[in-house]
Amino acid sequence: MPAPQERTCTVRNPTWSVLALAVVLPAVAVGMAAGTAFGAGRGTAKPGVLEADTHSPYSHIRVRRQGTVKTLVFVRDNGEEAAETRVNTSKPHELLEPYCRFMFASYLFRPQPRRVLLVGLGGGAMVHFLQHYDPELKVDAVEIDPAVVQIAEKHFGVRGTETVKLITADGCEYLQKTDQRYDVIYIDAFLKPAGDTDSTGVPLRLKTEKFYRTLQERLTPDGLVVFNLNRHQGTETDIGFIRVAFRQTYVFRVNAANTVAVASQAETRETAAALRARAHELDQRFRANFSFADLLSRLARM
Repeated sequence: MPAPQERTCTVRNPTWSVLALAVVLPAVAVGMAAGTAFGAGRGTAKPGVLEADTHSPYSHIRVRRQGTVKTLVFVRDNGEEAAETRVNTSKPHELLEPYCRFMFASYLFRPQPRRVLLVGLGGGAMVHFLQHYDPELKVDAVEIDPAVVQIAEKHFGVRGTETVKLITADGCEYLQKTDQRYDVIYIDAFLKPAGDTDSTGVPLRLKTEKFYRTLQERLTPDGLVVFNLNRHQGTETDIGFIRVAFRQTYVFRVNAANTVAVASQAETRETAAALRARAHELDQRFRANFSFADLLSRLARM
């Protein structure tokens, strides 16, 4: 089952971008925080005090606050709000979104990464987690929309540091030009649904053989790619393409809305016993607000 072929990506008048390892559609640039109003599985935003309301060339963005929890909101064309990121500003390292927790199932397979890539910043929940629990890790976060970077800094406390590099750039162009290699690449890419996306807003070009080759070229020899997949009629086909492109694929059933796939070019497959032992070690090491053993319980039969 070979994946579809892909044409060269171009950028023209980008609108409504998202987080993703980033390929660019003919009318839309990719590289902004994904999973916004159009199918990322976060759900409709709840009411709260409005702290920011801004328009950028890419989207309409709001920040709402309930107590110490701030929500980065993207506004749909019909005015409906949908939450992209939720962060408890008193404990920003604690992940509130289930799918974010499963994205860090990457540690079950690569417990000591040295450098990772996030394409798209959002409210910076994943950055906060990595800074707190893995402070020596080098984190590159690529974000196409300067407004999102400014909001993440002002309202969510995200900062560039010696170990965290915030890059305002088109994700596709960054991938094409960078010589950097990553131990983990996190993919969470959604656009406004259109003719060149699936029903959940995932760009069709992110499902091609060429795109998967590009990912592999940007990995270290034992690197991983982590995909956030929204459930839809074609999800199992999407997983099938990933399995064809990568030697090893591990599928985590998060909930009714999301599935997370961890893929690598490793020659051998991890055993269930090794993963259970590593989950126990990670729970002792991180003592996070979720359990790696619980994540492992959602791993589909190997």
